[in-house]
Amino acid sequence: MWEIALTVLIVVALVLLPFVLLYLRRRWLTGQGGLFDCAYRLSEKTPGSGWVLGMARYRGENLEWFRAFSLSLRPKKVFPRVVMAYVHQRPPAGLEAIALFEEALIVTLRDRVTGDLSSLSMSRDEVLALMSWLESAPPGSYYLPGSADTPA
Repeated sequence: MWEIALTVLIVVALVLLPFVLLYLRRRWLTGQGGLFDCAYRLSEKTPGSGWVLGMARYRGENLEWFRAFSLSLRPKKVFPRVVMAYVHQRPPAGLEAIALFEEALIVTLRDRVTGDLSSLSMSRDEVLALMSWLESAPPGSYYLPGSADTPA
């Protein structure tokens, strides 16, 4: 009888282990700095798709993005403030409104070095924080030699 109880206990522990690890990861990341909900669009190919739920935080001169359902303690994507430029924002359209966080806005950023566009989905307050963070870079720090943004 005790063998069955032990087997059931082990199975329950194995089923709950990933959830406990996700919870502990979120707590650890939150303790490292302000964490907020932020979805990232991995693929721009199909309109309205390619979104992955996650969390982001500001750390030094970077915005770090983490997948929500991952056990990694390292960010999946890092956005350095020195090369990122705000392009525009828009409300979610079509399927995005269902897939993303409630009352989220989609922000498009451009990498000044590569020209790559990145889309992030976050709350209105977080959009304002992102814009303030990007604009508060030290004067001249975003000008890269040979870039189109270099002053005349």
